[in-house]
Amino acid sequence: MAICAVFIAAAIGLVAWPLLRRADPAAAGGAPRAGIAAAVVAAALPVAAFLIYFSLSQWDWRAPDEVQRVAEPDLQRVVAELQRRLDEQPDDVEAWKLLGRSATVLGDYPLARRAFGEANARTQGADAEAVVGYAESMVLMDEREIDGEAAQLFERALEMAPDNARALWYGGIVAYRRGDMALAQQRWIELQEHPLPADLRQVLAERLAELEQSQGKSATQTGMNAPAGAINLTVGIDPALAARVPADAILFVIARRGTGGPPLAVQRRPVGAWPVSLRLSDTDAMLPGMSLAGAGPLKLVARISRSGQPIAASGDLFGEVGYDFASARPASITIDRTVP
Repeated sequence: MAICAVFIAAAIGLVAWPLLRRADPAAAGGAPRAGIAAAVVAAALPVAAFLIYFSLSQWDWRAPDEVQRVAEPDLQRVVAELQRRLDEQPDDVEAWKLLGRSATVLGDYPLARRAFGEANARTQGADAEAVVGYAESMVLMDEREIDGEAAQLFERALEMAPDNARALWYGGIVAYRRGDMALAQQRWIELQEHPLPADLRQVLAERLAELEQSQGKSATQTGMNAPAGAINLTVGIDPALAARVPADAILFVIARRGTGGPPLAVQRRPVGAWPVSLRLSDTDAMLPGMSLAGAGPLKLVARISRSGQPIAASGDLFGEVGYDFASARPASITIDRTVP
């Protein structure tokens, strides 16, 4: 699910644009605050784009040693104001949804889940935007939810609002992952009818071209069900750092191009006994149709997240190694560094 272009474009197109639409001073309830939030998001997005990874999967595409926390004080103030308001007016569904969108931009996915969950509960599951936001926040906290409850929620949202842009995107991913390529294609074609940012439109066109090419071919011919590129990988840790790993930490293993850019494939798993052996393949790809073997030299990163979140944070432990499929060798990473 190589997402640099998609994530950044969708951060603008699928998170900020609802804020801007709610900035209409004629809208009922909370519009002035929505306008403030919209202005803040518009100003902050060049920075916030490095914290949010779209409404599709939020992975940090910089190397861990390059990652630093980026403050968003203005948007943080909006979030604090919304929280104070909701303490006094807990039935304000629009404010809950605005809080959820703002928290998503800030990368505070637990808060986003709580906010959208409140909106969803208070509307008894009848508000498509709240349903999508709630499901999205589940996926941002744990990408495995795209195959679980979140998938069901995206389908429910599409029943209520067939033209919801985020539901169409996620609904396409859900359909793709269960092997319904025709439905994935249909949903992404419908998504193209929305006024999307140019980068997102380009990525959609590429995905649709791949799906169109695959129609009428067997899974063997297209490689849809078999990993065209797979890396057998062992992850170990420097004994001096092993004692610093919390029991509830999460291990992320990431493949990206050697020249940098967004993740091409990611695995997430609880930290257990060392060393960890795994197989990273095209089935872990971040976008449908992505081929690890065709991406050229790779950089493989193993990172222990103390918070369990995919975005690297100060204090996380990591290691990295270069990899080239031409060598056809297993890879080994030693976690021996700390994110500043």
